[in-house]
Amino acid sequence: MAKKRKIKKSMLFAIGLVLFFIIYFVTFNFASKMEVTKSDPVESENQEEDTRPLINQISTKEKIYLSHQDRESVRVESEYWEKVKVLFSEFSKIRKPGSYNPIYSGHSDDGVRFSTDLNYFRVYTVSKEEYYKVPVETKNELEKLLGESIYLSFDFVKQYKSWKTVEISYNNDVKKVHKWKFDDLSYKMGSKRIVGKVQPEKSKERSKYNFKISIHGEYYDTTIETMGKDYVKITAGSGKEKAQAYYEVHTGLYDYLLNDIFELESTKK
Repeated sequence: MAKKRKIKKSMLFAIGLVLFFIIYFVTFNFASKMEVTKSDPVESENQEEDTRPLINQISTKEKIYLSHQDRESVRVESEYWEKVKVLFSEFSKIRKPGSYNPIYSGHSDDGVRFSTDLNYFRVYTVSKEEYYKVPVETKNELEKLLGESIYLSFDFVKQYKSWKTVEISYNNDVKKVHKWKFDDLSYKMGSKRIVGKVQPEKSKERSKYNFKISIHGEYYDTTIETMGKDYVKITAGSGKEKAQAYYEVHTGLYDYLLNDIFELESTKK
């Protein structure tokens, strides 16, 4: 009899253990499904596809990078991108052209890309693309803006690995910067924002010292003129092709030229 009781107790314990695990797994699966159901709307909301035309999407991007020839992913100043976007209203959507060889290409920081041969403008992602016709009367303006967006960009000017020779002048005193010092000079260049012409020119007139940095790179020449401690003027090209931009900058560049390059006496007082 005692043996039978022990067997019954063992069976009851085993059955109870099995029931416990069954209830546990059912409850766990139910809770998991409820959690997935709750999170589904958020996931679908985050993954909702932007159905706007691609040219409208690229117009809303704040960070734009532009490439041309061997100049790769130069950050475009927002003021220049605003001017480029104005031209988009003149473009007309077309089918894919028979011949297309892009000169400029660019991208946002979240996957929307574009390119142009100045006759057509292509905007694309991994899943779709759009082509637009650039009006003949807009072509020159587009080329000018894209070129200035690169060659007058502070981000581009600082890329010392593309520099071939650099000279810095103060009045008639000209100093050549050795290649192993290029990075030192580049690191001193820090811009705050692009500005208009009036304030920098006034600052230059008031400043006792102003310096000129002449950079000769591969296929380009650029000059940077300090206009007091707080501003610089960047000039690219020459003659009819000359373009200029003014920047408010950090004072580190001015101090470096004044104290380390020319060691002007007034700084030692």
